[in-house]
Amino acid sequence: MLVTGDPAGTLATRTAGLVEFRASLEWEGAPSRPPSCLPAPEPSLRQDLEEVLDPTGTKLLISGTIRAMTERELGAGLELVMRSVGNAAALSGAIVEMRAFRGCPPRATPPVVLQALALGLWRAGFHVRFAPSWTPAEFRGPSLGAGREEEAVRNFLRDSPFWRPS
Repeated sequence: MLVTGDPAGTLATRTAGLVEFRASLEWEGAPSRPPSCLPAPEPSLRQDLEEVLDPTGTKLLISGTIRAMTERELGAGLELVMRSVGNAAALSGAIVEMRAFRGCPPRATPPVVLQALALGLWRAGFHVRFAPSWTPAEFRGPSLGAGREEEAVRNFLRDSPFWRPS
């Protein structure tokens, strides 16, 4: 079970998928004003992309991650970022190189698992909530928020015959 920073007792109905993204734009000479490649924020996505211009001013590196709750949104988010970087390269005359790696897919937690875990948490005295989690999970198990009560949540999981913290 993945223990997240979400509020204690929050059961993830879905976990976000993750794509790692890297790109570079390179010019023969330093442009007078390097373009910004980052697209405007979208409500269905979380992205933590950053741009770093090398000291010579001839190379711009873009790196970070894109997260979304569904495969479709994850694909659309990657397309949006790639299009934005490609447009910036074309308009500024840069040579562009892009790479994307899918870290993990978005996942839904089966209702029967949520129900069993919710009942155990409730019996242990935790407030139980259901919400999607933006923390990607690399395995198929459920995700549980621990928030400021991480030690208590981990103790509950260790004492349980059914659940194990990751």
